[in-house]
Amino acid sequence: MAEHEFVHGSGSWGAATAAAAAPATPPPFTTDTYPGSDGCLVVVIRGELDFDTAPALRLALREALGRSRTGLELDLQGVPFLDCSGLNVLLGMRDEARDRGKRITLGARSAAVARLLDLSGTASLFPCPR
Repeated sequence: MAEHEFVHGSGSWGAATAAAAAPATPPPFTTDTYPGSDGCLVVVIRGELDFDTAPALRLALREALGRSRTGLELDLQGVPFLDCSGLNVLLGMRDEARDRGKRITLGARSAAVARLLDLSGTASLFPCPR
């Protein structure tokens, strides 16, 4: 999240106004991981995946990918919002997995995830698990 600097001075701009103007903390996302088939780890993601949460998502997926033997199956059914930043993380992790001889598949998807994958033409890059 970008930090904002507020200048305190005379007039109506003060600490109370600065606090009210500060952006709200983005809703967190959570991940749960459990063993799947064939050395794959299933990662269940819940929450919004956007510009603010993309760095943490990348770290979580990179860590899970490192622990997996063959790759990751992502369950995105609990993702009500996915923007281009979140999609870029998924695409980047797909490339990273391929470079490691692993794969990333997408299992369950929310309507928002399916829509962005379809609109961006990237749905075919993420096969469904077998």
